Amino acid sequence: MRVGMWLLVCGIAGGFFIANEARAGLGISPPYVHATHLVKGARYSSVLYIVQGQPDEDLKIKADIELPARVRPWVTLDTGLEFTIPKGTRQFPVGVTVQVPPDVELGNYNGRVVFTSSPGQAGQVTIALAVQASIAIVVGNDTFEDFGASLRHLDIEEGWDPRVYVRFDNRGNIPEAFSGASYELYDQFNSVRLAFVQKNADFPETLPFVSKEYTVEFPINFNLSIGQYWGTVSFYKNDKLIASQKGVFSVLKRGSLANSSASILGFIRTYWMYETIILVLAIFAYGVFLRKRRRARSLYL
Repeated sequence: MRVGMWLLVCGIAGGFFIANEARAGLGISPPYVHATHLVKGARYSSVLYIVQGQPDEDLKIKADIELPARVRPWVTLDTGLEFTIPKGTRQFPVGVTVQVPPDVELGNYNGRVVFTSSPGQAGQVTIALAVQASIAIVVGNDTFEDFGASLRHLDIEEGWDPRVYVRFDNRGNIPEAFSGASYELYDQFNSVRLAFVQKNADFPETLPFVSKEYTVEFPINFNLSIGQYWGTVSFYKNDKLIASQKGVFSVLKRGSLANSSASILGFIRTYWMYETIILVLAIFAYGVFLRKRRRARSLYL
């Protein structure tokens, strides 16, 4: 009997321990920082995500960057070395930046960053869990080009020129920019070409290992009326096609794409009299309701 009771107690305690350990479980994605193809003076950025299974409480984290002494100052975290993951956050981003000095020796540098959670509060199972990501830094003297772009046609207002959203992803170790672009404008049936625009300058430069978002306008010498149109845009680097997109966009009434807060303020200014009348009627109706309720109570008593 005593043995059975002992096994029961151990089973309950073990289940409690396992449940709390699972609840406190941590993960990391991706489990590495690969800052390869760097040159002297280069700057590299990436993001690690600390993942929780059940984020029921704020979680204090301490980070430890383990690298050779001369390399350790190159690596920084945007969170600092001690931070708190707020309650309810399942995926918490940590930005990692590698800044290579201009006078560093060429070579490979390896290490890791370890994230350790603080033990639970008094009365709870005290478990300090840790996750880690490996760090690989390679500094050389060769240039490495690797970039691409995603595009999207944007809606515009009357009087605006066609415009395209660009996300430029530079995965290489030198700055990059488009050298040219072309834009073909078609009617709503994609059957009649209305304009052809070429652009050969004023493209934003994207730094190494950085993603940059911006908008490119393509001036035309006439105004588009309200409606839908087709557009085909192509971006080039040294006569090589980098990205192309064909899609539909809309021309909207002037002021349709204005700042939402400004639109709300404009609505309030325009209809303030009606809003005041509605507020007064609501207050009056609530007063009538209270009087009837009090009268009903007095009759019941």
